[in-house]
Formats: sequence, structure tokens, C-alpha cells
Amino acid sequence: METPKDLTDGERKLMIVLFHTINAGKPLSLPVISLRTGRSEGEIRKMVGDLCKRGWLIIEGGKLKIVRNVLK
Repeated sequence: METPKDLTDGERKLMIVLFHTINAGKPLSLPVISLRTGRSEGEIRKMVGDLCKRGWLIIEGGKLKIVRNVLK
């Protein structure tokens, strides 16, 4: 099983931004996430797809949910 140390720096940063944004109850916006992570929207889409395949994120009812936390 993968640990947070197995994620790339970009993936970890994306997971932390998603965690804080979701927990604050703010809507997820690709341009805002791009600004906060310093990654392009295309890179973010690719990372989200990859993280979903690897079991870190899921999309349920059109909403992105974090399955495994990187802040533990």
C-alpha cells in the first residue's frame, strides 16, 4: 500500500490543498487550485485522475472526496 511518502511533491501539495479546501466548505475551482499549487489545469486534471486510480481520491455524486489523508 502506498504511503504519503510515495506521492510526488506535486501530488502531496494537491492533496493538501484539496483537503483544506474541502474541509473549509469552499467549492473546488480548478483555476483556484491551479493558482494555489502552481500547476497548470491540465497537470491537475492528470494528477486527480491518477490519484483516483491509485485510491487516494474518489468522485462520488459529481463531488471529489479524499479517501486517504496525507496529513497523518
